[in-house]
Amino acid sequence: MGESVFGAGFDLQDYIHKRSMDIQDLKERALYRQVTNTMMVSLFQYLTEEQSKLEQHILSEVQNRESDFPIYIGIVNSRFYDASDGFLTPICSEDINQDHPMVSECLDTKEPVPVERVFLRQNTQETLRFEQDGSVYHGTVTVEKGTFPATFSIKRSQRYLNKIEHLYQIFHANHIPWSTVCAAYLYKMFDVYLSDAEGMDQYIGEKILAVSVDFGTYDPFLQRGMLPLWNLKNIKVSTSMYPSPCVDHIHYEHRIFAHRLTPDCNYLVANLDRVLQNVRLVDGDMLITCQEKGPANWELIQVNPESRKLRYEYQPLVNQPAASFASNLSSLYQQGVKTRGELRRVILSFGYDSVVSFQNVELGIPENKIPETYDMDQFITDELRKREKQETMILHFTAADPGNFLNMDIMSFLVTKAQKLFPEYHCVGVLD
Repeated sequence: MGESVFGAGFDLQDYIHKRSMDIQDLKERALYRQVTNTMMVSLFQYLTEEQSKLEQHILSEVQNRESDFPIYIGIVNSRFYDASDGFLTPICSEDINQDHPMVSECLDTKEPVPVERVFLRQNTQETLRFEQDGSVYHGTVTVEKGTFPATFSIKRSQRYLNKIEHLYQIFHANHIPWSTVCAAYLYKMFDVYLSDAEGMDQYIGEKILAVSVDFGTYDPFLQRGMLPLWNLKNIKVSTSMYPSPCVDHIHYEHRIFAHRLTPDCNYLVANLDRVLQNVRLVDGDMLITCQEKGPANWELIQVNPESRKLRYEYQPLVNQPAASFASNLSSLYQQGVKTRGELRRVILSFGYDSVVSFQNVELGIPENKIPETYDMDQFITDELRKREKQETMILHFTAADPGNFLNMDIMSFLVTKAQKLFPEYHCVGVLD
């Protein structure tokens, strides 16, 4: 894209200068420059602009719709969260102003409330060990009347992963192809539960003001007060004018005027109780086609574009590849990946080669019995393939920084994307 019709790196001014120097007669040289600078330069600029328009038109014709809805996942310490940020917002809005839980809520045997949430800065295997360890951790609980010894347990926090699963349902309802979310940070969030507290029976109605837990060898890798973020924002709007009936006399087109939406943002309809026929943006207005006859209230999800105004300690992770004509054309015609070179191109397009680099692919059984990757789409349970009968495809990667705690998670994301390309195999990844 962007290469001139005259060839790569063609410079018209340089070309005119070189040709003019071949003319010995100064008057003819001056005349040549006058003619070329007035006519040829304008023609060249016109051809360049028209070529660029043609390229953009062709690219837009084969644009993959899922590329309009990139999902960024980030994490930040709640003390440093900027509420004015127009890019990333909390995945769970209630995390911003969390109230102190009651002792009775934390000791509830059916649905206990966690006393705190922690982020484990460790690789996939260590995170799995922490989750499955089953250890009881000792610490203290502080209420208004004093501090008491207590025991605690941990469990992987599902509330953020449940949000991703709900988002999958919204994509499906909006007829948008699902693209695996790179949710590496979310798999490292854990809820801390109060198991028992000595002498707390008489303070069951009080609020827990603070907790202190000794996690032993895991303590140096645990961060408290972390806030998971994404580039999605929930908004509520209503139909801007009376819906227009469609030609089938069954569906109606609801219009939401552009001035009620944020420019450069895309939108998803979150009303799962309504069957959507079509959702699109036309000249900034949002058009929703469904069977709702009258004006309706809509719950929308605003997809914010990337912003580089703020710097984050943990880089936001995106699930979309770099846009290219080849990838969009392949997606349009649903062409599968057939060679190692094509697979390498797909993996490189996600831009994570600065973390892990794809090396090779083979069929066989991994030597390491402890999995190095996991399925980031594990909540999708309605697939038709039977995994127990599948041959294993091993994708080999190398890490740019072996100490990076995200290596296996990024590899898991890329392997999950590869799994969609090769449904006949069971894909796993290994770090060499």
